[in-house]
Amino acid sequence: MKRVLENKIESSAYQIADNFVFNTIVSVDELMDHDMIYIYHHLKIGSQVNLSVSGTNVKGNLRFSVSFKGFTLGYITLDSVLQTIYKDKESLEGVIIGLEKQKFLPIKAIDLSLKATKMRMVS
Repeated sequence: MKRVLENKIESSAYQIADNFVFNTIVSVDELMDHDMIYIYHHLKIGSQVNLSVSGTNVKGNLRFSVSFKGFTLGYITLDSVLQTIYKDKESLEGVIIGLEKQKFLPIKAIDLSLKATKMRMVS
């Protein structure tokens, strides 16, 4: 019975659909207050931000700088699991899904949604 089940699993290779989207939610670290004063009033939920590769951190995790209209907002760090998905990308686009701010004060936290499409299966 066990062998039959193993054969069925091995023979049932499946494909991920072309329209499959994997959503990742990350928080922006190291918020840049010196650039934030120029654009904080333009940031809102649903705004698109640009991410570009900014090297790696001490642990070797991939880092992206987050910018909006040319101003740097901060950085995100992707762990090993997410790094395998986004490692071949030089630049990404994200959408702001969460902001923590008070009127006339700097933004305290930003949450982004990143999308990866057409993932490859790795066995």
